[in-house]
Amino acid sequence: MRDKQFADITELLRGLEQVEPDLKLRVYDKTGKVFPEPFSNAYASDFQERLHIALKNDESNQFFYPEEAPEYIALLLPLQNAQGERVGKLVFIRALREMRRDLEVTKRNLAFSTLAFILIAAPLSGFIYLVYIDWPLRRLEDGMKQIQEGNFSPLPLGNQEDEIGVLLKTFNTMAAELASARQALKEEAQSRRQVQAALQEADKLITIGQLSAGLAHEIGSPLQVLKGRAEQLLLRPDQSEEVVRHARILASQSERITHIVQQLLEFTRRRPPHYNSIDLCDPISAVLNLLEYEAHKKQVNLNFEAAADLPLIYADSDGIQQIVLNLITNALSAADPGGQIDVIVQPHQFSSNSYSNETAEAVQLIVRDNGHGMTQETLEHLFDPFFTTRHGQGGVGLGLAVARSIVIAHHGSIKAQSSPGQGSTISVILPVDKRYHDTD
Repeated sequence: MRDKQFADITELLRGLEQVEPDLKLRVYDKTGKVFPEPFSNAYASDFQERLHIALKNDESNQFFYPEEAPEYIALLLPLQNAQGERVGKLVFIRALREMRRDLEVTKRNLAFSTLAFILIAAPLSGFIYLVYIDWPLRRLEDGMKQIQEGNFSPLPLGNQEDEIGVLLKTFNTMAAELASARQALKEEAQSRRQVQAALQEADKLITIGQLSAGLAHEIGSPLQVLKGRAEQLLLRPDQSEEVVRHARILASQSERITHIVQQLLEFTRRRPPHYNSIDLCDPISAVLNLLEYEAHKKQVNLNFEAAADLPLIYADSDGIQQIVLNLITNALSAADPGGQIDVIVQPHQFSSNSYSNETAEAVQLIVRDNGHGMTQETLEHLFDPFFTTRHGQGGVGLGLAVARSIVIAHHGSIKAQSSPGQGSTISVILPVDKRYHDTD
């Protein structure tokens, strides 16, 4: 190399050391001469010895000094000319003090960051756990306790859409199903109690009917004797006017009692339905005669209106009597003293085919009272079996249900209209044509 080149290299290496004081650079030629000057005695002798050994190696080399807790790192790189011949080595020696200081700072920063992360993340994680896991599970636990106490109210859900939210929604669905099942069980138990009460009441009514039938037979014979004696008194010409008057009263009232007893026997006697052409007014009149005394006792006026030239209907007379008896009995129970019950029979036309405008002839029975009336809720259940608003008066809720079943058996219809305080109107439509019964 020329002197100018050595001077340039020396200036370059010194400039690099000024920029990076912890980095020392030296160039060794193949004879062992060093540029710009040898390393100072600041490096230990054994470090210098190890460096000279590494310089004899033609390959790249590096080592730490000392090996344990090193203070320096040395890197040796071979230098070659354009022909590939080795001309020397470039040596880098870097003090590790600054790196150690940076490493300690990094360790401290990492420890501080870790501690800060723990201090921030721990409360945040706890809050997230409380909001999304602990509180929903506590609500679920409270909901289970509510169900144990019989409260099936749904739990508040919020906007939680994770697994806990799905669990709460499923729990609410289960609670709603349990509430429905419990309500169904309650209704079933209530229906069972009503059926049992109705059966007991029906058994009593059967017993009373049997006793009444026997009593009617027992009353019949003495009544005939009384009637015969009264008629004999009327046949005697020498009786005073007062005796004749009392004899006539006795005979007429005995006849009336006999007629009532016969009607009672007719109503208590069970027989299969017998359909034939009847005048609807006949069974209605029979029921009105039977209930005349009851209406008189309650001071209720029974008014019967029938249109002229009514067509005959094909019906079971006993079944019609049962319908009229139940309707008028209910009207009497709703009427106040001084009230009125209107029983109206009139011709009617009804649609015989829902797909056309065809009409058929029928007879309409209307029973109207000016009593207390009914609410909409009562109207909805009026014809349900065992539904009654007269528990205190011994009602069992079978009268109108039986009446409806008989009307349906006659291929007719029955409906009710009422408002609280406005009285009630029940309308029964019975077809005239026999062919509606022949289809059975």
